[in-house]
Amino acid sequence: MKHEKILPPPLNYEQPVLNFKARSLHGSREYVDYIPESHLRIWYNTQNEGYATHYHNALEIIVCAENQYTITTNSSAYTLMPGDILIVPPYMLHELHSQPSGARFIYLIDIDMLRCFRDYRALEPAFMEAYLCTASSRPEIYRQVYDSLMRTADLYFSHHVFWEMSIYSVLLELFTTIGTNHYLQSTDKSMEDTADRQSENYALFSNLLDFIDTHYADDLTLEQAAEYIGFSKYHFTRLFKQHTNTTFHNYLCYKRIQAAQSLLTEDRNRPITDVAFCSGFNNLTTFNRCFSKYTNCSPTEYRNKLRHEEV
Repeated sequence: MKHEKILPPPLNYEQPVLNFKARSLHGSREYVDYIPESHLRIWYNTQNEGYATHYHNALEIIVCAENQYTITTNSSAYTLMPGDILIVPPYMLHELHSQPSGARFIYLIDIDMLRCFRDYRALEPAFMEAYLCTASSRPEIYRQVYDSLMRTADLYFSHHVFWEMSIYSVLLELFTTIGTNHYLQSTDKSMEDTADRQSENYALFSNLLDFIDTHYADDLTLEQAAEYIGFSKYHFTRLFKQHTNTTFHNYLCYKRIQAAQSLLTEDRNRPITDVAFCSGFNNLTTFNRCFSKYTNCSPTEYRNKLRHEEV
């Protein structure tokens, strides 16, 4: 599919406050400077230099506006053309590569407040990897997602009152669009589920993901999870893959690694063994293998990168 150059809207891209700090990178951790007394930051980036491998607790959205832009997340590389969108989940290591010229919108968003919504927590399986949204990869929702992001940029750079609440109202629409599409794409078309059946299954799996969030550190088994929502092991395995696009084991490991990353960040002197057990792993071999799978480095390497911040 031919990519058309999508120019940014004609706005003045000055930050809403004066003397705003540049991005602050210490070792591999970026300390996100949101607009004071707010929970987000957006800027129209035309820098030619790249940005070293890093992570942050904000969700990052990159919209390519001119030329192209390459982002590496863990072991995957994405080259964005004008109009393409990439969503990078919190704590995911990623690198922004330098370009001779170009422009892109970069959004950093605090999503902690969104996690109070069960619907957002049900959306998290879609963000186990970076989420690529282009006209060819997500034709059903691409235009809605792109338009929503441009609306948030309009609101941000307009400097109007209630701009933050207005932006989060648009973001809720955006995540609803992504979540609904993810859920509908995962349903079993051959079963021709009715709307009532889809709603019932969605409620079951939303409750299940809440259950996993609460009990990921326990010795949680597939059989226990299946019993929790009243399914047989076989039926549960098939439906879990349909609704989350991954296996129960992979999703449980993903949640445990998220917890381990948080523990390693909060206390850099905590023993690796303790981090593994507190995250739900009962042996270091499994922990190391799983951690490397989702972060592309070992727990020790991850910790060393964090400690480098203090040097």
